[in-house]
Amino acid sequence: MQSCVNRCLLVLCGVLLAMVLASGVGFYFAATWLLESDPVERADAIIVLAGDMRRSLHAADLFRQGYAPQVLVSRPARDAKEKVLDRMAVPFPRAEDINVEVLRRGGVPLDRIEVFGEASVSTFDEALVLNKRFSGRTPRLLVVTSPYHVRRARLILTRVLPAATLTVVATPYEEFPERWWTSQEAARDLLLELAKLAFYSLGGRFTGPAP
Repeated sequence: MQSCVNRCLLVLCGVLLAMVLASGVGFYFAATWLLESDPVERADAIIVLAGDMRRSLHAADLFRQGYAPQVLVSRPARDAKEKVLDRMAVPFPRAEDINVEVLRRGGVPLDRIEVFGEASVSTFDEALVLNKRFSGRTPRLLVVTSPYHVRRARLILTRVLPAATLTVVATPYEEFPERWWTSQEAARDLLLELAKLAFYSLGGRFTGPAP
């Protein structure tokens, strides 16, 4: 009886060790797994998802290179800190205004820039707006986002916009090293992104109020 218990304990320890090793390997290559950009393709529109303004820098590059005739910029909801400033009447630019100005200075004419959404709170929320925006069409969309966000953005947009041909690329202006643990910013972004990916995979959805 004791020998059977010992064997079971050894097997359990082996399984736990294998799980720890597999998790370690998975975390080691997590940056590479998340950053899976598509080859750049010509599109009907370049989509700049809400987030880091460095996404707009790359969108401007792609526009100048002739990959699409227009750029669509997401209008995100104001976060809690920004709402405090709004209540105090402290001037603080909106995220979409910053992105529009970055695009303009990057060579994109204002008449080729469109802001979409009315305070989106998540990538899923942005996808719903885009699905409505291109309803009844089969658009080719070139989506620009952050390196760590590529996989989740593609997953969500593909599901919400099944009729669209999607190309999802990462901005090269935002560093995301493979050795992500050597960068405080990269480590924070990666761990948060893995949590968001798990949340979405388990059915979690964040949407703003209906317009």
